Amino acid sequence: MHESATPASPQQMSQGKTWRVGTLVYDRRGLFNVFFWMLWGDFVLNLMDSGVAANIATIQLSKYHASKTLIGFINGTFVEILCVLMVPIISTMSDRHRGWLGRRMPYMLWSAAPSALVLALTGFSPQISGWLAAHAATLLRLMSAGALTITVFTIFFLCWRFWDMFPQSLYYYLWTDVIPHDVMGTFVSLCKVVATAGSLLFNWFLFQHLKDRPQVICLLAAGAYLVVFVIMCFAVREGNYPPPEPPPPGKPLKRAARSVKRFVYECYSLGFYWKYYLYVLCFMCGFRPFRDFLLLYGTETLHMPQKSYGNLMAVRDGVQIGVFFLIGPIIDRFHPIRAGLFGFVLMAVTAGCSALFISGQRSFVLWFMLTFVAVAVFQGATGALGPRILPKEKYGQFCSAAATVWHVGLMVLTPTLGYLLDKFGNGVSFVWFFAFSAAGIVMLSLVYRDWKKLGGDEGYRPPVVLDEVRSGSEVVMGERV
Repeated sequence: MHESATPASPQQMSQGKTWRVGTLVYDRRGLFNVFFWMLWGDFVLNLMDSGVAANIATIQLSKYHASKTLIGFINGTFVEILCVLMVPIISTMSDRHRGWLGRRMPYMLWSAAPSALVLALTGFSPQISGWLAAHAATLLRLMSAGALTITVFTIFFLCWRFWDMFPQSLYYYLWTDVIPHDVMGTFVSLCKVVATAGSLLFNWFLFQHLKDRPQVICLLAAGAYLVVFVIMCFAVREGNYPPPEPPPPGKPLKRAARSVKRFVYECYSLGFYWKYYLYVLCFMCGFRPFRDFLLLYGTETLHMPQKSYGNLMAVRDGVQIGVFFLIGPIIDRFHPIRAGLFGFVLMAVTAGCSALFISGQRSFVLWFMLTFVAVAVFQGATGALGPRILPKEKYGQFCSAAATVWHVGLMVLTPTLGYLLDKFGNGVSFVWFFAFSAAGIVMLSLVYRDWKKLGGDEGYRPPVVLDEVRSGSEVVMGERV
């Protein structure tokens, strides 16, 4: 295997500070290089995830008169089924892969081209459906123009979300491999800054065109992603890893069954990790559906023009950038679990006040901004929590275990919120976010209590379950994180 950058020489180490993670050693120049390209990676991922993915399905499907329940199924249930099936496989394979590019980079590199291609095709769904209607009129005679467009869009959208699982999972696992943990809080905050800057640019300049010019936006996002990720995969290198566990013996099906059993046993046997998974579920299942459907509250309930709503989100992004700048050094000084608890409390308070006090566009703007300030505090803090809580040697595996839990939650809960909005109105979104934030406070408090018992600031080591065939299971403490 190779190093993340040319290792600092002894002379360089004696002349200035160095940073270490695993077998990697950075001087200031090396640390700047890895920060620079990793931040670009986060920029384009956020452009696709919080910009295009979070809005294009809602806007395009609404344009062709899909119900909110159907939008929830397409953007929630179907996407989460893909994630539940594939993310554990991708994550565990990357944990155990060893190659000249590393263990994460090969998967991100080879998935970049198909991901960009189907994202671009997603934007051309209306034109493709029109072409199909003209050239296959007999075959498609029972489908209306709107139903055909929804079908074509859904096919390309789900294909894109399939390929998008590779970078959206593995890029974040790469953090713990190439970013020194003593600057992780600063790095995460900078990631939030550049990602939010990308969201700001998207919301100010592109959001208003999502309804009528999706093809241009998808082409831009696909091109930016392809260029940045190909360069990043060669500019940022991974270090050396210890040999992976040997694969289970036996024939392929038997090996696969044993691998699944080992994954389940290692990741889901300890109550400590279940509390961690459930706190993540509370945020993801509370915030993501709330964020995606909030667009409809602003444009349908309050009758805000789409451009005005996009500009409001751009201002929100600018405010969040300031929060992320401020919170980074605080996270490095105090453990992210404490700041995360504070962020959860803020989110519950602002969501509850939004449900009670929003009565028009002015009050919506006020509580919208305060709610997303609270979200920024929480995200800035807990973005650095995974590398400080989960076993480093199997980080991707445990991240995928957490993701499986909240993906299953979103699979059910996103269309559930859509149904509630269809039945009771768009204001239910704020009650939804409040309820999940309140539950998240409880779960993260339980994680904090157990973390203290396991050593806390000075001596925490993540518990690991070893499944010994003959001697039975054993709980040991992993590498200190």
